[in-house]
Amino acid sequence: MNSPIYRYDIEQDSDEWLEIKLGMFSASIASDLLMDKKTKGYESLINRIVEERITGQSCENNLFKGNAFTNRGHELEGLAREDYEIRHLQVVKKVGVVIMDDWTLCSPDGLINDDALHQIKCPIFSTHKEYLTKFKEGKNPIIGVYDKQLQFELLVTNRSYNVFTSFHPNLKPLDIIVERDNTTIQRIIERLNEAKIEVKKEIERIKNL
Repeated sequence: MNSPIYRYDIEQDSDEWLEIKLGMFSASIASDLLMDKKTKGYESLINRIVEERITGQSCENNLFKGNAFTNRGHELEGLAREDYEIRHLQVVKKVGVVIMDDWTLCSPDGLINDDALHQIKCPIFSTHKEYLTKFKEGKNPIIGVYDKQLQFELLVTNRSYNVFTSFHPNLKPLDIIVERDNTTIQRIIERLNEAKIEVKKEIERIKNL
């Protein structure tokens, strides 16, 4: 595996950031990638990658431009990062994207030391309360929600663990350390290889129409 390329010169959510992600598999689609291939989520993912690689533009079906929840996350992310740094006496370094190869990248919310990542979520009160409750009961609240995304980031960056932080300004924060799961990562690698073949075949088919 080649060493990942860290792009500190790119600001997340900028036009340049959006452009570099075109036609790429990123951590946010990890759940779709691992779905049954007959599901709408997986098919939509393949179709989006195909379209963006042919046109060099954002998929026309990708109409999501954010909502109140994503805007909230952007507004509170800096505060959550500072809170984590103060509580753990660690510097979290920002990065635009980390590129694994010509097909695969991720955009972690931060880098911790030389071997860890930081993923920040700023959910509404009820969701954060639910996370805290489940964690208190000995359950992992991010399983089935964010775990595949976190493993995808560890694959791309070749790091050992990911720190998931859920932050709400009126409740205590929650930090969950997610270790590298090589079984899940191998599944992601296999699916990526299969998906690339599908994309290439579909591009070739469309060009021959």
